[in-house]
Amino acid sequence: MDINNKVINSFLCLCASAALGAGGMYLYNKKHKEPCENSYFKLISECEEKLKANNVTLPDGVDVEAAALKGYLAAYGDKYTEYFSPEDREAEYVQNINNFPAVMTCGYKVGRNDVGNLEVVEVQSGSIAEKQGIVQGDIILSVDRKSVEEDGIKMTAYELVGKDGTVMTLSLIRDGKEITLDFERHVDESIDNDEVSTKLIDDVLKLNIRTINNFTQANVNGNLENYKGKYKKVILDLRDNVGGDIEGAVSVADMFISEGNVKCFPNNGEEIILEVGSEPCDINVPTVVLVNDMTASSAEIITALLKQFGDEVTIVGVNTYGKGVFQKSETLSNGGTLNYTAGYYTVGDWECYQDKGIAPDIEIKMDKELKDTDKDIQLKKALEILG
Repeated sequence: MDINNKVINSFLCLCASAALGAGGMYLYNKKHKEPCENSYFKLISECEEKLKANNVTLPDGVDVEAAALKGYLAAYGDKYTEYFSPEDREAEYVQNINNFPAVMTCGYKVGRNDVGNLEVVEVQSGSIAEKQGIVQGDIILSVDRKSVEEDGIKMTAYELVGKDGTVMTLSLIRDGKEITLDFERHVDESIDNDEVSTKLIDDVLKLNIRTINNFTQANVNGNLENYKGKYKKVILDLRDNVGGDIEGAVSVADMFISEGNVKCFPNNGEEIILEVGSEPCDINVPTVVLVNDMTASSAEIITALLKQFGDEVTIVGVNTYGKGVFQKSETLSNGGTLNYTAGYYTVGDWECYQDKGIAPDIEIKMDKELKDTDKDIQLKKALEILG
């Protein structure tokens, strides 16, 4: 299978704009189809010619553009600078939709079908979705008159989420005909999902947060409603939580502490301060934070904030991952995404812990496979501390 010249040229153009600036782009455009002389772009075509001449072909299904981009970005030496294809992002956004309590509670799931349409792939028997007329196989054209095709799956995800009792208007294709359906959301934020789960152990509430985004605080709040007046202590389990959104981390920490800050230092020299403590504490009880070597990013922010500004907070586990830098995402012309490191941050009075991590107050080493089993000695230590 020959490498398509159009793909090669689009990649070269991208590299030229990023690496050579305006002068390089001028030379490249002047030659139109051939890379600049004495540039490393020339070697790509040279390799292609030699491989083709010796009947060396690429395996079927190889995304040449994605492979070239990933190789180019790897040269920056930053493990957080990477390229995601449109397909990569699509799958992530669809998964996010299905994890939203607004969708899970109503009992339906969506997915991309073979031709790329957003389709209802599952409707639970007896669910709110079934009772309100959603049928498996329905193709979603628009939500509240906002087109899925035009706005993209990311924006559609936001449209599907709403407050309990609000109505959204769905435009659907069913059996080849377009229909309109008014759907009333019934959101139960207290349900356990892939993001947040809770368990009451005597008077200790074990709160497990697996990832962090703008919806995490709402999910935690919903879970807490089920346990009002039933707990006097909390175990916040952030083990294997690789983080996510900085603002989401601040909003979660805001539930535990009445002061604190995160200072972000973008590469452009600015300083952005995110203050914690704008609202009264929702959780003001003795707390143990469980961490391990995969507690990273925003999960480390929560850990650092609670340790510095919380009352009666103890960290148990092993040294955390050590990610004190943040990334920015840029959408590319093909619908893919470029992620790159855009700066670093500090939490409270601590220095940036990039590549250092956060040391626990009490170190308890344990095989990860034992987490949440009868042999979870980190959890047992947390319960022992809380008495």
